[in-house]
Amino acid sequence: MSNPLKIIKTNPLHEDIKAYAVACRLSREEKVSSGELRGFAEELMNAISALCVQQGAKVLGHIKAYLVYETGFLHAHTLGEPGDVTVDGRDGDPANHFKLVINSVVYGLSEEAVKEATESALTNLISEFRFQRAP
Repeated sequence: MSNPLKIIKTNPLHEDIKAYAVACRLSREEKVSSGELRGFAEELMNAISALCVQQGAKVLGHIKAYLVYETGFLHAHTLGEPGDVTVDGRDGDPANHFKLVINSVVYGLSEEAVKEATESALTNLISEFRFQRAP
């Protein structure tokens, strides 16, 4: 009988695919509306994808983010070109804090470059939107 959990060799075509994921809590004293959260999510996807392309990414596999707060949930993602972003979910009441999870999967960059692009975009937008970050 074969072992269904047997480790499968990585396909050589996938060796240049790198990923980076991060989760954190963002907050600020002034409540954030669902429209502003949607704008933040869209700008985040555009910023990460643009930085990856600038660094020489061959293909943006899938860059996505989940924003969860007490009364709402948003997910944003982009495939391919910067600017091609979708933001969906359930808008909620304005909130002072939310959980953010980002997952960037990119072909043609080092793992460190994917991390750097994701973190740089996040740091810049946290400042722009006046958020505070907690792990």
